[in-house]
Amino acid sequence: NRYKIISRRNSYHGATYGALSATGLPDFVEPFHPLVPGFVKAMSTFCYHCELGLEPSSCNLACLKNMEQTILGEKPGTVAAVIVDPIPGSNTGYPVPPDGYIPGLRALCDKYGILLIFDEVQVGFGKTGKMFACENWNVVPDFLCLAKGFTGGYLPMGVVIVKEGIANEFRKPGKDFHHGFTFSGNPTIACVVLKVIEIIKKENLVQKAVETGKYLEENLRILYEYPVVGDIRGIGMLWAVELVEDRKTKKPLDSKLKVGTWIRDYCWKKGMILRNNAEILVIAPALIMTREQVDFMIDIIDEAIREAIKHFKF
Repeated sequence: NRYKIISRRNSYHGATYGALSATGLPDFVEPFHPLVPGFVKAMSTFCYHCELGLEPSSCNLACLKNMEQTILGEKPGTVAAVIVDPIPGSNTGYPVPPDGYIPGLRALCDKYGILLIFDEVQVGFGKTGKMFACENWNVVPDFLCLAKGFTGGYLPMGVVIVKEGIANEFRKPGKDFHHGFTFSGNPTIACVVLKVIEIIKKENLVQKAVETGKYLEENLRILYEYPVVGDIRGIGMLWAVELVEDRKTKKPLDSKLKVGTWIRDYCWKKGMILRNNAEILVIAPALIMTREQVDFMIDIIDEAIREAIKHFKF
């Protein structure tokens, strides 16, 4: 009877039909309606743009309460799993959830007998200063989805790690796992993944991400000198700078101006590849980045924002 999956608004889980059905970004999913039945959306943990207009210091984890209300509204006995990106990715600029949310979500799922899925495709393998993002809260999900970082960008591969009890279910007669594909378990890619993991451990890149990440954060926060910078958020080696018209009210910039794209193009011309999602500047460098490279990057972003202010006459 458990067939529903609860995900969150502002989440991204992939471009295939099932993953799109879990995704909570309207621009991605609208062209593909109707989606797979049984997917339900709960409130996001995007504190800078809280759906209720609340502040983390006084909201009493309203987003977690909303998750419980969503579960109760759907009837717990019909909900199979909750899937979240514990730290949402580049589309929303790595908004770190409020303190207590992730442990509270684990407790909620345990309370109602619901499986917990963490999508760490973007944030796993050292990017947050921990090998897995969930380690930042000492929380273990039932399913852990991983990709991208553990191939070093060389070859495509994704994995789902599950608890032993779940894996054993598929070893029982008549319960075979039927979602296999022609190129699943590719041994060449598996060798690449094993080598990448070996290098991450050998070169202590997770700890390096902690140290370089702190240096990166310190230097990024200098950008607050520009009123157009509304929010700087992130963790480890994953950061974002959100541009606004008014920092106090969080009023967005006129989307027709495409300020973020102008800054991106300026950086490209200066020899640095920068990604933007509208007015969110996405900063997710490699684990091996040096402090000298951080300085180079920040200098160009600083210059680009300064020139944008002149160009658009802010």
